[in-house]
Amino acid sequence: MLAEQWLVIVTNPQKEAFVEHRLQGLGPYLPRFKKITGKIAALFPRYIFCPQIAEVSQITSTFGVRGLIMAGDSPATISGKEIAKLKARERGGLIQLPPPPRFRDGEKLTILRGSLKWRQVIYAGMSGKDRERVLIEMLGQTVTIIVPTQDLASDFKPPTRNRLRFQRETFSGQDRTAFSAAHCRSF
Repeated sequence: MLAEQWLVIVTNPQKEAFVEHRLQGLGPYLPRFKKITGKIAALFPRYIFCPQIAEVSQITSTFGVRGLIMAGDSPATISGKEIAKLKARERGGLIQLPPPPRFRDGEKLTILRGSLKWRQVIYAGMSGKDRERVLIEMLGQTVTIIVPTQDLASDFKPPTRNRLRFQRETFSGQDRTAFSAAHCRSF
């Protein structure tokens, strides 16, 4: 059962797990996630959540605790609903974060499909699931449009006559070499 209100504990640097272990009897919550490197880390470095108790000195006197987040003279609290939302995002004890965006703000991109195919645009952020907001120059103005993520590519150059000819020559040259090698082996 979740408490109605939770306290926010501030720990010493890199002591979140230690403090969580020391406060085990009070039911603390330390949200964790897996970094890209594979290391498991605290979602909110230096912060732990604990159900509200009458005597906060049990928490503040614990080794590794720096203090509590305060709202004036009393400890600040966070709703149990917010803690429940965090716990609902856990899979196997780890918070599942959304994937990082494919592109960086200000990055130049190319549209690969649709009526604006091969047009150069500038990335301006995500706009919902599988959609990106980009800036495009139209009629002398910069306009924001929404484009499906799969229709964008960075560092993409549209095919030109010379580039297509080079690809055909390269392919036919490789084809002849492969054919000659295979033909020589059969005799």
